[in-house]
Amino acid sequence: MKNYKEEKENRLLNTAFRLFTEKGIKETSIQEIVDNASVAKGTFYLYFKDKGDLLQQLVYKISYKVLNEAYQSMQEQKSVDFTKNVLSMLDYVIEYFKKNRLVLRLIERNFSWPMVEKQLASLTDPLWQKLVEALEVSPLAQKYTQDEMFKIIYVLVEMCGSICYSSIIEEKPASIDHMKPVLYEIVRKTLQ
Repeated sequence: MKNYKEEKENRLLNTAFRLFTEKGIKETSIQEIVDNASVAKGTFYLYFKDKGDLLQQLVYKISYKVLNEAYQSMQEQKSVDFTKNVLSMLDYVIEYFKKNRLVLRLIERNFSWPMVEKQLASLTDPLWQKLVEALEVSPLAQKYTQDEMFKIIYVLVEMCGSICYSSIIEEKPASIDHMKPVLYEIVRKTLQ
């Protein structure tokens, strides 16, 4: 039964993703989503309060996927230098969004917030635990409390997401390739 429910929810999310990226969020109706997902309109409301709730869950899934991939990529080239590892993850995120502009346009500047919000409610996620463990053995742990470290990393990820959107989608104040060195220097100084 659970797999059937998950399958319907995933069908709705995947259909919404496709329609949102093809037509835009405002131009896509709930009726269109359920018709394309081949589910009843009432089924939509079993999983989502409204289109905004669906979008928030979609942004969470995308954020989680990208952050998980960034972590795995960093693990493959892991350094003893904590700052290099953070930069490696940020670089993965930036390159992902450069290649997936439609995804970035969909989530706008909301790359990390849904991820952080969900994980604060449930600290049992394996990726979340790995990130917390990495922070606890980092040089930051010698200078900051766990709460302060979390806030620093949160600010860096938010900054990365916002700069990705501004520089990749709007090319403001410059292209992402021109902004990366500036961003990375700020990250280095913050993590010293």
